[in-house]
Formats: sequence, structure tokens, C-alpha cells
Amino acid sequence: MRVVLCLAGIFLLLISARCPGQALVDAPEVEAGGSTVERASILGTVEDSEGALVPGARVEVVSAGNTSVAFADKDGAFHAYGLLPGHFTLRVTADGFSPVSVEGNVAAGEEKTLDTITLNAAGSHAAVTVYATQHEVAAAQLAEAEKQRVLGVIPNFYVVYEAHPAPLSKGQKFHLAWRSVIDPMNLALNGVAAGVEQATGQFDEYGGGASGYGKRYGAGLADSATSTFLGGAVLPVVFRQDPRYRFQGTGSTGSRLRHAVASVVTCRSDNDKLEFNYSNILGNFASAGISNLYYPASDRHGVGLTLQNVAIGTAFGAFAAVMQEFVIPRFTPKLGNRAKR
Repeated sequence: MRVVLCLAGIFLLLISARCPGQALVDAPEVEAGGSTVERASILGTVEDSEGALVPGARVEVVSAGNTSVAFADKDGAFHAYGLLPGHFTLRVTADGFSPVSVEGNVAAGEEKTLDTITLNAAGSHAAVTVYATQHEVAAAQLAEAEKQRVLGVIPNFYVVYEAHPAPLSKGQKFHLAWRSVIDPMNLALNGVAAGVEQATGQFDEYGGGASGYGKRYGAGLADSATSTFLGGAVLPVVFRQDPRYRFQGTGSTGSRLRHAVASVVTCRSDNDKLEFNYSNILGNFASAGISNLYYPASDRHGVGLTLQNVAIGTAFGAFAAVMQEFVIPRFTPKLGNRAKR
């Protein structure tokens, strides 16, 4: 909870620096000379010569020197975002198939739908078709997520920018939680929070000196690990839910705001169905209750404090989701075109 509040402060600073006194709205892309250009997108479907879908096919689109990469989902469909208007070159590749290139033009703000793209089997093994599994597609998307850092430093792994991401396996959910907990920045933020607590006399039963600092640091790290593993791995595995925030990026400001706030109580299942977010709600209750086991007796206030911490955690979850939808993509250097819909 303490690290969460530290991040909330950072987000508020980002907002005040970016949009002083303004509403949270999308800004158009600013090009050379001060003119504005609305980005475009391309949709399509990939299949083989026999009409079978090719999930996991890699689609690379180059327009005006910018590159956008997308992967075909389980239905063979892809959606490449963030394209500059004008001439584009699209190249589709997949294991076991010869690459295919498509060229054309796209207008500013256009959502262009291409004819079905057909891949032919490569070489002398034309009778053998190799598909990327959902697990492999999810692994590729997870690798991209682990590059997401606000200001290039603060980890931001639990957000996905693909319109139809592949579901995470049980192992991938635990991998993402573990990777988040042991991230050097997370460890450092816990250290800063423990130092502030010691300097201000919080949890005085822990005492002072190195021993007191170690106890505060351990409690903070336990908070972080408990909430991350429960809400991001254990319960999502039990309820078969996706623990990541799904960036909307399109539609009116009101629509995007409602989507962000609703994400604390609704989520997508592993089958991509919208349902109640048991993982997040129960995770907040469980992590708040477990923290009573290791904090000093004088700082344990029973059910009242647990409910208070749950309310704070839920409110911050909604706040963080709004930041994910409107602010954070602008400050994530390696995000590329994935958030520009």
C-alpha cells in the first residue's frame, strides 16, 4: 500500500506537469511545423492456402518511416495501430510459410480493412503447416510488456495494449507477478518508503537503527509481494481471469473514463468474456487482512482497518486505471505505436 501511494504521488506530478488545469483528453499527434496528423490503423485476417486461419502470424507495417507490429489472434485477425497517413508497406510472416507483402495507401484517421491475406507453405515442406500456439503469442506479448517503464524507469508491466491479447497461462501469470516483485525499482521504492517511515516514527514498535529499518523494509516488501501475487497470479489462476489492465485508447473521453474506472470491478476472463473482477476485489481483502500478521500489535485495528485499506486500495486502483488510459502511455518511451489507436 505504501509503494502504491508513492506511485500515486508520481502520477499526480506527471499530470500537473503535462496538463495544468486541463481535462484529461487525448492530444493529437504533432508533426514537424506544428501541424497535427490523426493516426490511422489497418485490420485484416491471415489464412493459409487451404483457408485455415493462421494465429500468431507477425504483421509489420511501415508508413512514413514509422513501424507498427501486430500479431494475428486466435481468429487469424490483426489490427495494426498508430500509422501515419500515406503509402504503407505491410509484411506478414509466420513459421512454415513464405512471407507476403502488401502495399497501399491509408488516409488520416482511417481504419482500413484489407482483403484476406493468404500465406503459402514454404519450400519443399508445403504439406506441413506450423502455427504459433497461444502460449507462444502470449509469451511474445509478455516480453513486450516487460519493456514498459514510465519515464523509462518505473515498471508498468500490468497493462496490455493489444486489442485481443492471447490469454496468459498459469506459469506466465506467476512469472509476471514474480518479475514485478523483484524489479529493482520496486525494491528501491520499498527502501525509500521504509526510510520515510523510520524518519517520521511510524511503526515505532519496530525500533530504530538498522534493525528497525529492516523490519519496516520487510513489512513493505511483504505488502507488495502479497498484493501482487494474490491479485496478479493466485486468484487470476483460480478464477481464470486476466490480471492486466486492457488499454482502450479509442472512443470518447467519457467512454474511456468509464472503461478505466469499471476495471476495478470487471475484467476479462481467459476466454475473453467480461465478468466480475473477483481477483482484484478478493485480492484487496486478502492482502489487507494478511498484513495484520506482521505489523506491530499497536498498528493492528481489526476489521475496521482492513475495510479501510480495501477501500483505499480499490480507490487507488480506479485512479491508476485512469492514469493508464490517459496519461502513462505518453511517458512510456518503449511503448512505440501500440498505444496510438
